[in-house]
Amino acid sequence: MKTTWLLVVTSLLLGGILGWVTNGWRLSAELSGIEQAYSQKLQEMATASEKQLLYQQEKRLQLEQELALLDTRSHKELTNAIEENDRLQRLYSDADNERRRLRIDVKVARSAAIVSASGSTCSVGDGASFELSERAGRAVWNIRRGVISDQKKLIYLQDYVKQIRGEGY
Repeated sequence: MKTTWLLVVTSLLLGGILGWVTNGWRLSAELSGIEQAYSQKLQEMATASEKQLLYQQEKRLQLEQELALLDTRSHKELTNAIEENDRLQRLYSDADNERRRLRIDVKVARSAAIVSASGSTCSVGDGASFELSERAGRAVWNIRRGVISDQKKLIYLQDYVKQIRGEGY
């Protein structure tokens, strides 16, 4: 009887150990499969991230090139416009060297002409001209230069924002 009990206990013990080892092998194989799937998923994510990063870098480089071209073009346009203003100012100054006064021709609107004609007895018709002092003439040229500069800068900034937002031209 003792031997039978010893045999039963030993059989149960061996069966338990054998089951435990077999279950460990099965779980080890299952865990290995999970690790392999996880590793594959990480590799796919790394590849996708790399592609996305390369795409973003290409887009950034393309945008930088477009903005550099925009900057160059806008700077050239601004420089040309200011040079044209300076050329006109020199041309005016050379042509009117004795007086150096800017003459402005004014055309009066019909409604303003009626009001001014009813208010006074003398009239110059629809048009008139007057001369500015030398200082006022320079101020007009400087104001014109500032307006041109501001317009060109605003156009540049608007184009810059369009490029950044991806709207193009």
